[in-house]
Amino acid sequence: MRHAYVEATGPAMRVPEWRVVQMLRQHERPDRLEAALADVLGPARARYCLDGFARLLALLRQHGWHAPLILPPGAQGVSDDERSLARFVLLAAEQDRDLALAEAATLVTPQAILPLVAAGERMGLPLLCEECRDRLRCPLTFQ
Repeated sequence: MRHAYVEATGPAMRVPEWRVVQMLRQHERPDRLEAALADVLGPARARYCLDGFARLLALLRQHGWHAPLILPPGAQGVSDDERSLARFVLLAAEQDRDLALAEAATLVTPQAILPLVAAGERMGLPLLCEECRDRLRCPLTFQ
């Protein structure tokens, strides 16, 4: 399987990981974020993704070990916290359960590990759909 990678400072990121970073940076502008996601995912998948994203942020705020360092939109490079969250979402979406649980344990307290994995999966699955469509160059068919 061949994946497209986005150049960032340090190791390159896959398209869904980069989308997570963009979402984290624009989380204070939910209307813009929803419109941007709806353009690439369709409205239903965008809402599904944003529901998972909202749950993920709420769990991080309530149960996180520390507040993640999120850079402003347009910043060069990616913070370690952004990279860690993007990796976690991708692991959860791709059903790499053991690694996702281990990564979640570094992000939140024990009682929030399983809900965080579920939120990451809910957020990441539509982003994987975007990557698959790009790879196959299929038109958006499901609205």
